[in-house]
Amino acid sequence: MNGGILMANMTIEELQEQVNLYKEKIELVIKDNARLCMEIEEIKADKSAVSAKEYYILLSNLKSLKLELEEYKNLYFREKQRVRVHQIKNSRNVGRKPVSDELRNKALNLKEQGLNIRSIAKELNIALGTVHKIINEQK
Repeated sequence: MNGGILMANMTIEELQEQVNLYKEKIELVIKDNARLCMEIEEIKADKSAVSAKEYYILLSNLKSLKLELEEYKNLYFREKQRVRVHQIKNSRNVGRKPVSDELRNKALNLKEQGLNIRSIAKELNIALGTVHKIINEQK
């Protein structure tokens, strides 16, 4: 449940970064899978190269890598779908607008100077909720 809450607060850039990380992981798993398949084919061609026990260990590793690949693919497609949904919502100008880094830094500096949330909101001409969000994201 917390993962869903965290996703709701992520920006498109953060979601895209997650998607890219999953892509990289999928590519690594695919490369490992291909390497293991080649190793298994070599072992099958020369069965005297390894013991039967080692052969079955490699087969087991291949199966677990295939399962892991499927898991990463599923995660990748879910993240990709979340990015699409977020982009659609943003294209309709739905939800809270992103806060610029400059505004975020100003708000945090004012908080460090001891100003309360209401004073910060008034000083920067932004909503109280936005100030709460900026400060709570830093905790």
